[in-house]
Amino acid sequence: MQISKFQLKITLIFLIVLIVPATISIFLTQYILTIEKRTGMDVDKKVEEVLLETSSIAYDIIDKEKEECKFIAQAISEEISYNINVLQSKDKLMQLIKDIMPADNRIDFVIFDVINDTVILTSSTDDSSFSSDITQKAKSLQGIISEQEGEIIYGIASLSNNKKHILSVIIYKKLEQGLVTNIMDLKNLLGFYAYKEEYEKISWIIMFALVIALAVLGTLLSTILARSITKPILDLVAGTKEIAKGNLDYRVQVKAKDEIATLVESFNLMTSQLKASRERLMITERLSAWRDVARQIAHEIKNLLSPIQLSMYRLKKNLGSDRYNEIFEQSYESITNEVENLKNMITEFSNFARMPKPRTRPAHINKIIEDAISLYTGLPNNIKIQKNLAENLPQLMVDVDQIRQVLHNLIGNAIDAMPEGGQLILSTKLDENGYIVMQVKDNGCGMSDEVRQKIFTPYFTTKEKGTGLGMSIVAQTIEEHEGTISVESIQGAGTIITIRLKSGITEKENEI
Repeated sequence: MQISKFQLKITLIFLIVLIVPATISIFLTQYILTIEKRTGMDVDKKVEEVLLETSSIAYDIIDKEKEECKFIAQAISEEISYNINVLQSKDKLMQLIKDIMPADNRIDFVIFDVINDTVILTSSTDDSSFSSDITQKAKSLQGIISEQEGEIIYGIASLSNNKKHILSVIIYKKLEQGLVTNIMDLKNLLGFYAYKEEYEKISWIIMFALVIALAVLGTLLSTILARSITKPILDLVAGTKEIAKGNLDYRVQVKAKDEIATLVESFNLMTSQLKASRERLMITERLSAWRDVARQIAHEIKNLLSPIQLSMYRLKKNLGSDRYNEIFEQSYESITNEVENLKNMITEFSNFARMPKPRTRPAHINKIIEDAISLYTGLPNNIKIQKNLAENLPQLMVDVDQIRQVLHNLIGNAIDAMPEGGQLILSTKLDENGYIVMQVKDNGCGMSDEVRQKIFTPYFTTKEKGTGLGMSIVAQTIEEHEGTISVESIQGAGTIITIRLKSGITEKENEI
């Protein structure tokens, strides 16, 4: 029996419609699942790792806030128990609390009378965000707790008199709405990755179901041969319109052959690559934001490691000398302090773009300078450090570790500016307005006016391997200490950095 060309064409169309979709689906799925192996990039794993690290940081922030609330509540409770008569005067009670509370306007408190079921004293006039459940816990609790309820973090410490629970101290703060939202989003994303393998299994089932559906559809299409010529072209036109609208998930489902089949495959491949490129760009942008944060952390860690490296150099250089034990003790103390600073910095780092708030305490600026200079005793002989420190300067209220880091940055920059050697002068004085003035002066290469104007701009650097964060961090630190910093420089002659900090300790307070 001779088969006509028309019958052969129908048979071939049926076979193509039945076999080709299944074959293409299998190979396409295999291609997608193995693309990461071929490129050597496990994008899902990297994204999941970033999500886990971000989630860990977010929960660390919340745990730190909870511990802070609990610590403050406990401190106030203990102080009231030592001065129980302070409850008879709201003014005295308020002063006692102010002496303990940190300078953070986001922290509120409630002193709750358990016996009379009343609030003795509170710092907030708006209690809309303060849950009644917290008050109920304060009534029944005898001890100390810290918990989170929605966007509220609180700590409760009870106070007993003659073994009777008389009041509770509640310290609470409201989390930023953005942080709460981000944590919920992280939970949802991590939940998705936890069930990713299950989703892939479901996708395989859907794919096989789709293949079967396409086979059935192919059988039906064999009866409408007339459309076999025009339909692929019309579908391609519809596909281009969908892509133009931004629907990159759209795929042209056409069972064709010859040049039209090649055109359809190329179109679908182009659409897949376009979608993949957009998704990779979004991932790259997110990772880039995290890299900026990582660069800032790395810069601070590098500053802390430099004194450690110098101390190790001194130990090696003086090995076997008569002063080795003395140098060992100095280096041990220096390394221990810097490692502790490193640990504190990592613990207190709160937003991948902001340094920790200063923890101020009384300190002598000359002592901070002496400590900073002591770590640079191993400098080359052609670099001299000179001190012109005024005597009897009043104390400052500063974060000693942060001011020391400022000095490390400035001294390091000055040394880098004197590759052929030179003189570094550190001086202090008290001006007529009660400000302590500290200057770091070098006779190095200096800088142009254009560079000087950009010196505090984040990520601006003239060094080949610089991060561009050092001087911006210095400026931020001085600003948070309510001080000022200025730069004078002449190219080829040297640079003077001047810092002005307000004296915050009186002679009477010094005696206390």
